[in-house]
Amino acid sequence: MALVKISDYYSNYQDNNRNFYDIKNYNVYANNSEKIGVVNEILVDDSNGNFRYLVINTGFWVFGKKVLLPIGSAEIHHTENKYIPKV
Repeated sequence: MALVKISDYYSNYQDNNRNFYDIKNYNVYANNSEKIGVVNEILVDDSNGNFRYLVINTGFWVFGKKVLLPIGSAEIHHTENKYIPKV
């Protein structure tokens, strides 16, 4: 299984597509409600297009890190545009 960016797998994918919720740029919060980052990218399985990981940007410019968070390990709250890891 190779992982690719969602925009590379779905050629018609757009960041501002209004037909579905786009979780890019959603804020990511820890269970204690502390903001830990922002969803930077979505990685999909190149063999079937299933979502596998979110790339979370944890900071500003060169001081932050990008970490992978498995799709199934969190709850997405579309009304609040946020993503909360299950721990």
